Amino acid sequence: MRALLVLAVGLGAVGALPAVAAARRSPVVVFLAPLVGAGMAAVAALIELGVGGSLVVDYAAVAVTVNVAVIGWWLAARRAAQPWAAPEWRWSIFTVLIVLGCLAIPLTALRAPMFGWDANSIWLTHSLMVYGGHHELLTGLQNVAYQFSNPDYPPLAPAAGALAFEFFGLGNLHLAVDMTVLLTACAVGVVGTGIAAAGLGGRRPARITAVTVAGAICLVGFAVSGVPEVQGLTDLLWAAAAAGAVIWGLVLPRSTQALAVAWICAVVASLTKNEGLTTALLVLVLIALRYRPLTLHPRTPAAPLARGWAERLGFVVLPALPGLAWAGLIRLIGVHDAFFDSASTETPLTRAEATMAGMAPHLAVAPVAVAVLLAGCWFLRGDRERAHLGNPAWLWISCAGALAIIFATYLVGRFEIHWWLATSVDRTTIFAQVLLYSEIGVWLVMAADGALTSTDRGSSPRRGHPLTDRHDAGRPSSSSQARAA
Repeated sequence: MRALLVLAVGLGAVGALPAVAAARRSPVVVFLAPLVGAGMAAVAALIELGVGGSLVVDYAAVAVTVNVAVIGWWLAARRAAQPWAAPEWRWSIFTVLIVLGCLAIPLTALRAPMFGWDANSIWLTHSLMVYGGHHELLTGLQNVAYQFSNPDYPPLAPAAGALAFEFFGLGNLHLAVDMTVLLTACAVGVVGTGIAAAGLGGRRPARITAVTVAGAICLVGFAVSGVPEVQGLTDLLWAAAAAGAVIWGLVLPRSTQALAVAWICAVVASLTKNEGLTTALLVLVLIALRYRPLTLHPRTPAAPLARGWAERLGFVVLPALPGLAWAGLIRLIGVHDAFFDSASTETPLTRAEATMAGMAPHLAVAPVAVAVLLAGCWFLRGDRERAHLGNPAWLWISCAGALAIIFATYLVGRFEIHWWLATSVDRTTIFAQVLLYSEIGVWLVMAADGALTSTDRGSSPRRGHPLTDRHDAGRPSSSSQARAA
């Protein structure tokens, strides 16, 4: 209950205004606001390490700055803002209740006060360092005796745990674990509400299907991550945040609101774990290419060409800046990644074969997702285009790219490969699993809407998607553009 209070007041209330500015009245605001607050806490920990001070003072400064900037932007952009059709309030409440209800089921495991090994040696210890102030944090991360336990990991989860200690003291160390798990639930909730948003433009049965699938995705997220994720680990947190960036930035219709939510998710993923930073960079590049497509005209004037590349660069660098700043600062103070500080004695072929064999059992859903993709492209391509959803290739490139990064990490890392896989591969593949299940869920939503269209062709056509900007409503989908090209 104490952790829930910190989540709602310490993080949710502080992040509410930016979340509303990003997503307006979408149900995702309920789950996005605490993540925004946690991102601010992570930036405060970054300032605490690099500049000095305490978490509370730095957090207050960051929160005030961000909220004042949001208010200023809102006032300045109010007159020029595009009208935006928010989801019906009944559907918003229904979506939130279903997603919250499904998230509550795995969270009941929090009643057992258990710690995972990494939760204790990494995340709880980092929380205590952040709570201790600049000197404690700096000397703790630089301590040679602590190099075995990934001192370079980003500070989002530790900062949230330290904030809980600031509220209630160190009498209950499980508060840090509770904060991590609750933030994980919020990230999974962002994925679920994104799936629900895919059906907002359809009729009532399709929307009910979308909300049902959203709830199922929330259960699947915790199911694929296993028991350790309710013991304070952060793998599902970064994976769900990155998957949320894919759903909102590459699957849902292009809009200012969807882009803002995707950027926030990418920031959260990049500030949670090193894998989250690399995956967020990949997803941000794809989002930039989707929102600012490459032109194939060889005679494009230099000025528009340069402006287009500058916009794409801004789409990647701006949301990635906090994560890149932490990575740069942590190396500036002499802390390095323990995975690559020496060469392995095993051959690349041995490591590659072991990695493929280790990853395969955790990607059993991939053949099913491929079959669903082929069936969906054959029977439901028109329904997906009318819904203005992104080309499924975006999601699959994200999934394949993230798996390639993980594969390369195992290939060039220094640890003995079989031990390394046995202790981590079930967690490093969570992002791909959540993404593939989400892909199946989106096609189920499209199938429900397509079935209604085929059986009731005389009714009114599918209405415009509430998340689509007015200036994008008449644009062809990415797949139509590809065929035209």
